[in-house]
Amino acid sequence: MSEIKMDQFDSWLQDDGPAALVFHRILLPVEGRESWIFPPTFAQSESADDEEEGNGGDYRIDDLPDDPRRNVCLIDSIGSQANRMEPIFKQQPYAALVPQLVVQLKNGDTVNLLDAGHRAADALVRFSKSLGPRLWAAFELIKKKGDCSALAKLAPTSLVFGVWDSRATGVKIQRIVRSVIRAYNVKKAKRSATYQTAYDYVGNELISSEHDKGSGKTNPLSQEGFKNSLATGTHGGIQVIGDIRQEAIINLVALRTLTSDLNLKRYLLSIALVSLSYRDQKCFNLREGCLLRAKSKSDFDGSWKTVNFDSTENPITIDHCAVLEYAKSAAQNITFEMPKPDEFDKETAEAWLKIEKKERKRLAKTMHPAQALAEKQRKQAVKDTKKNIDADDLTITTDGEQLR
Repeated sequence: MSEIKMDQFDSWLQDDGPAALVFHRILLPVEGRESWIFPPTFAQSESADDEEEGNGGDYRIDDLPDDPRRNVCLIDSIGSQANRMEPIFKQQPYAALVPQLVVQLKNGDTVNLLDAGHRAADALVRFSKSLGPRLWAAFELIKKKGDCSALAKLAPTSLVFGVWDSRATGVKIQRIVRSVIRAYNVKKAKRSATYQTAYDYVGNELISSEHDKGSGKTNPLSQEGFKNSLATGTHGGIQVIGDIRQEAIINLVALRTLTSDLNLKRYLLSIALVSLSYRDQKCFNLREGCLLRAKSKSDFDGSWKTVNFDSTENPITIDHCAVLEYAKSAAQNITFEMPKPDEFDKETAEAWLKIEKKERKRLAKTMHPAQALAEKQRKQAVKDTKKNIDADDLTITTDGEQLR
C-alpha cells in the first residue's frame, strides 16, 4: 500500500473544490435479472391501523410519464442506507475511529448510539444522565456560534449521516453521505397463501367454540393461530425489468460549510469515504426476499467521480483499504470524548412527560429537560416560600379585618 498523505484530498476540501463525490453502481437480484424481489412497504399514514383490513403498507412506486423506464421503485431509502452504514463503526478496526457512546437501560440492556435512529438527537441519549446535557450543549453551540466541534468529539457520525434535534434546540445538520437504492421499470405482483392449523382445536373440543367469533383478523382464534385462515392479494414483490441502482454522493459543500478546521474536515471526509466504500454481506441482504449482488465485478466497488459546479466531471478511484488508513491517521488529530457507559434517566423522562406538550417544546429550546425540571422546581419552591411568608405576615383583628 502506498504511503498515506494527509493532504492528498485537500483539494476537495477547499471552497473552490468539487461540489460532490458521486458514487454509482448497478445491482441485481441474486437469482439474476428480472427475478422477483421484495421492496420495503410503507404505511399509508401515521394513523393506519394494522388491525384493519386494507390499511397495511404498500411499495413506493412512482410513474415516470416521459421516461422510457416507465416507473421507479424505492428499494432502500436514504434513512435506511444510513442506518446500515453507521453501525459498522461498532466493529474493529472501525470502532477505533469514533467514540462508542453506550447507554445502560433496564435488566442489563445497553444500546450504542450508533444504533439509535435519531443519532445524537435520539431520546436514548436526550434522557441519559450525563450524555443528555452534554449533547444538548453541543447542539446549542452549533445553534449560537455555528461551532460543531463539541458534537464532533462526542458523536461525529451525526455530522456525517445528518441529524435533526427537532425536539430541543431545532438544530438540523445536512447529510454529508447520502445514498439510496432504486429500481427502474418494475412490475408489481400479488400473492395469496393459506394457513392450516396443526390440529382441529375447536372440533376436538380442545378450545371452546365460543371464541370462534368474527372473521379474519378480528377472530380471536385466527389472531392466535388456532384457526385456518387465508391471506389473499397481499404483497407479491416486484419484477425489475430495468436496472437496480445505488446512487450516492458525498456532499462536499455540506462538509466544507460545517467547519473551518482542516483537521476536522479531513476526519469527516475520511469517515464518509470509509462508509461508502465499505462492503460486507449485510450491505446486499436488505430484507427477506431482497438479497442483491453486484451486476459485475466492477460494480462491486462501483464507479466514483468528482462533479464540479461548472459541469465538469472527473473519474476517480477510491480504495477502501487506503481510505481506512487515511481515516486512522485523520482520527489521531481529533480529541474525542470517551465517556463511560451512561445511565438512562427514568425519573427525568417520566417527569418530563407529565408536562403539557406546548410547555415541553418551549422549555426544551432553552435548556436540557433535567435542567428545565430543576429550574421549574426551584421557581416553585421560591413561589411556595413567598406564599408562606405572606401568610405568616397576616393577622386577624377582632372585627375580621386582615392586617399586615
